[in-house]
Amino acid sequence: MSEESLLTRFYPFHDLPAAEAQALVDEVRAIVAGDLAIESTQLARDQRNQGAIVLRGRLLRPSHDVFPRWLAELNRRGYTPLLRPEPGGTAEQVALHVLAGVATSQPSNYWVNIVLFIVTFISTLFVGMQSSDSGASLNSVSDLFLPQNLIRGWPFATTLLGILAAHEFGHYFAARYHKVAVTLPYFLPMPLTFGTLGAFIRLKEPVPDRRKLFDIGVAGPLAGLILAVPLLFYGLSTSPMLVPPPPPPGQESMVEGNSIFYYTAKVIIFGKPLPNAVTGEDVLMNQVNFAAWIGLLVTALNLLPVGQLDGGHTVFALFGEKARYVNRAAIGLLALFALASLPPLQRLVPALEIVGFQGWFLWLALIFFLIGPYHPPALDDVTTLDRKRRWIGYLVILIFIITFVPVPMRTL
Repeated sequence: MSEESLLTRFYPFHDLPAAEAQALVDEVRAIVAGDLAIESTQLARDQRNQGAIVLRGRLLRPSHDVFPRWLAELNRRGYTPLLRPEPGGTAEQVALHVLAGVATSQPSNYWVNIVLFIVTFISTLFVGMQSSDSGASLNSVSDLFLPQNLIRGWPFATTLLGILAAHEFGHYFAARYHKVAVTLPYFLPMPLTFGTLGAFIRLKEPVPDRRKLFDIGVAGPLAGLILAVPLLFYGLSTSPMLVPPPPPPGQESMVEGNSIFYYTAKVIIFGKPLPNAVTGEDVLMNQVNFAAWIGLLVTALNLLPVGQLDGGHTVFALFGEKARYVNRAAIGLLALFALASLPPLQRLVPALEIVGFQGWFLWLALIFFLIGPYHPPALDDVTTLDRKRRWIGYLVILIFIITFVPVPMRTL
């Protein structure tokens, strides 16, 4: 999403007459006095993109100390500031754009969140019930809808929704801590495959600066992992290791993919690499194991370093505009994995079957047409991360590397 589309999503901006814009210059000068050594001012021609006025100068104090007060003062007067670094200037050289308008926040309808959660819980019960370890008696299609069978999917449903809820409430409470308006989580039901398309929260206003953007972005995956990792080890320790029986004639069996972390976890629990290429042994996932594996997969997908995914927030907060190089590298890697799934290429290079996955074509479409490949700047795009946040950011990138699954599912 571009900066222009992001801002118009939140703000009913309007143009100021020249006389009002000139008066605004004096008002802003008074607000930033002592914080910004103003070198030039101008009335912008394209007010909706540049702001009603633009002040250029040199910061006298760190932006993370002064911008919150500027934002509060100007919002109270009906204006919104954007702080941008001056291209080619020093770290202190900045441009302050002031737009006429403030963010409008529509009240949330909590019943939507509640109904979606209930429907998603039922759909995950439906998927968990069909697990081989559920004990449900499924002899006909009508048995799929019996409450006594449906409830047997509770280990899968509670494990998966617990991980997703921890992830989304991590974002939610981080946003509330930083006083950024946000909705409660929306869960998305899907009664096939995983039982859900995941969950999301929606910010009701732009994030003020990179530090708050970083905190909100990383809080979700870190909170989800705190729950997913122990549940994965519990699920593995209670799942049998065996040689899977062949699927019935005319049917295919689905096998989960290995990330570095999941592969290592199986070695820790079972003392050997799985699946075993010689004996054919592998873990037969029970409901908790399967749900925790999905939770880790969702975490890795959210940590893809593109657009406004959690990973996109992280790399943009870390590297600013240079994050575009990371975005392009990630998109290029997904494109290679997608192309590697094409049968003509696999016939030429059979080894491509190991890393080829056609699902990445869908993700590439989502990135280019819905998510956007690049991250728009925060209101204050000058503030950088402190050392503690930078190290946490590098840890989050490492988490993405070890949880990413090149081929999430394959058929046998």
